[in-house]
Amino acid sequence: MRHLKAGKRLGVTTSHRKAMMRNLVTALLEHGEIKTTITRAKEMRKYFDKMIGLGKKRDLHARRQVLSFVHSKEAVKRLFDEYALLYEDRNGGYTRIYRLGRRLGDNAQMALIQMVDLKETKKPSKKAAPEAITEIKSELQGEETATEAVVETTTESEATAADQVAETVDEVETTEQDAGAVAESSETAKENDVPAGAEPEVTKEADPKTE
Repeated sequence: MRHLKAGKRLGVTTSHRKAMMRNLVTALLEHGEIKTTITRAKEMRKYFDKMIGLGKKRDLHARRQVLSFVHSKEAVKRLFDEYALLYEDRNGGYTRIYRLGRRLGDNAQMALIQMVDLKETKKPSKKAAPEAITEIKSELQGEETATEAVVETTTESEATAADQVAETVDEVETTEQDAGAVAESSETAKENDVPAGAEPEVTKEADPKTE
């Protein structure tokens, strides 16, 4: 019979389960909300409630008990300085659980567990909305001008680079033409056995009348 065996085993060993609960409680104290499976979320609530109860005592012995379970010193400091005052008038129910979809792969039911009564980000009032809109518009205009300036500089640099390339191509073509002309003159000089720069000899034809 399963007497005095409260809690779920979660399919792991005892040491693994204890380490898992310590990690989940530490993460929830640090971030305020975490995403895990629905079974683990329900199982960790009792450990988290115990840590909140120790934090509300706010004495040295309670702090040492929390440090023996929670890994992070920053989380312990936040527990005693912030959460103990936040939940001073609350006797339980420090967390809420939202069911999420099922996880791909093993089809496990996922859940979001978060602390209640945490300070949420304040929504901007209606009076401050136009000011925020004008600030956003000014920022967008500044970004647009910056992008236009960058585009102009890039186009100018590309144009100058293209001009330089065209000039180098023209110089190469002219040098190739000069080299071709020199090679043709040397070939014709070799064929006629005439040294380069010498005037060719003119052969006179015989006059038939004198003969």
